[in-house]
Amino acid sequence: MNRGNATGARAASAGWPSTGGGNWLYFDVHGLVRIRVEAGHPSERSVRLVFGPFQTDGQDSADLTLQYRVPEMGEHSFASESYLFGDGHVYLKDYRLHLMRTGEQFTLASRRDLLPFVPPVVQTLLLRRQHCLVHSAAVAVGERGVLLPGWGGTGKTSAIICLLKQLPEAAFMSDDYAIVSEDGRVLSFPKAFFIYPYHRGLFPHLFQARHKPLVPVWLSGMLERLRTVVRPTIMAFPRLENLARRFTPEHMQVPARTALPDARFVEIAGIDQVLFVERYSGGQARLDELAPAEVTRRLMGNWYYEQGRCARDLLLGAAGVGVLDYESYFGGMARVLRSALGGRKVYRLRMGQMSPGQTGQAVIDAVREILRG
Repeated sequence: MNRGNATGARAASAGWPSTGGGNWLYFDVHGLVRIRVEAGHPSERSVRLVFGPFQTDGQDSADLTLQYRVPEMGEHSFASESYLFGDGHVYLKDYRLHLMRTGEQFTLASRRDLLPFVPPVVQTLLLRRQHCLVHSAAVAVGERGVLLPGWGGTGKTSAIICLLKQLPEAAFMSDDYAIVSEDGRVLSFPKAFFIYPYHRGLFPHLFQARHKPLVPVWLSGMLERLRTVVRPTIMAFPRLENLARRFTPEHMQVPARTALPDARFVEIAGIDQVLFVERYSGGQARLDELAPAEVTRRLMGNWYYEQGRCARDLLLGAAGVGVLDYESYFGGMARVLRSALGGRKVYRLRMGQMSPGQTGQAVIDAVREILRG
């Protein structure tokens, strides 16, 4: 029997919206969250880039389903001009997207790329299992897990590469997302790297066999800002968006093991140190200690913002009509992070305007200092 059809039948009997059969792609994130994507969906490529390391051959059920078919709303209520909703479901008019909750399972349905809307749902599912996602790089130095959270553009990628090159005992875990457990562990999330023109010195092997031409460094910032502005509009046209992804010249996306062919990868480590990395208006790099409560607030705010506008709109609307839960979401994050960081020293590294190499060296020096402490 075709596994996709069998799974579709099981989904229908469980009360899920059915796609009417067909094949599925399956992903299992550390046994904590199971995701399935309808094969051929515009989300397929982007989901593979983020969740590819967790892809499996198949599974009996899923916590989150991404599919084409948006069901009929039937009788519904209105929330402002942006949302239609009923018991357990909400429709985002601006994105033509439907989120449904059936018991403990969720379905996102639209004919556009759904990846930008996935983070708040995955976070909700992780929190049920006493884990949460943070916007952070992570390495394991021997048996010691080091989290490197920070805002976008602070140099986490440069820092990770320098750590792996200069510390022989360092192993790669995450570049952008990491999973933190309530009992103080960090779980890897080796999603694809975003490679920009200014990363040429860090990834020379990628620029020797480039996947696509990249613009000069001085143009990349402007094009990235332009892409951010037009993305909400272009998302309504999946084929055009996928084409744009292939040829956008400001970056390329490369699987972690392709970007780091010589690195050692580790899946789980105990959190030993946390180094929050940020840019500031001063000159020299400055290292100081932060209260764990302050870092908890920063990690929560940083995660909420870095999800992006689409995810924030989904979270606000779905929680506002009861499909998601604000208290469980933010309260759960605070609980997991307070427990995970409890009793650990947390540091902040502030850096001025530095090149990628200088950024990496500043982080290396800070990590060495706090590990010695």
